[in-house]
Amino acid sequence: MTWTTRDLTVAEAAELCGFSRARLDVIIGRLDGAQTLFSAKKGGRRWFSPRDVSVLAVAHELERFGSTWLAAVGAAYEALQDEPAEDAILVATLAKTMPTITRTINDRDVSRLNVDKTTLLIPHGRLVADIAKRSAQLTQTAVA
Repeated sequence: MTWTTRDLTVAEAAELCGFSRARLDVIIGRLDGAQTLFSAKKGGRRWFSPRDVSVLAVAHELERFGSTWLAAVGAAYEALQDEPAEDAILVATLAKTMPTITRTINDRDVSRLNVDKTTLLIPHGRLVADIAKRSAQLTQTAVA
């Protein structure tokens, strides 16, 4: 399965994100109109790619840090245009009211990071690698 191929069902996407199916349905409902950033509807069913699941997982971390779901999904979508290296880390700082992703760094650069305000480090490279591995296992199981 490639980074952007939308072959995962809602139930599989929820499992990969660590959400219940009901919670993912609520998130989809709350983001009416923005679902195209993290899924596609074909026929009467919604489909997800490993990238879409990664966007939701990173957005969840930003939401836990104080962002709204809409802002978090937008920021995660922008940050995950390309599949990150496994050692990539997103750096988000707390702006006036919401976290803002400022840059992506490698894990070896964390110790040199100058932290002078509240900062969230999201190991999105590892998160994405785990999602890609588990989604490949899901598709292999479905084919077998």
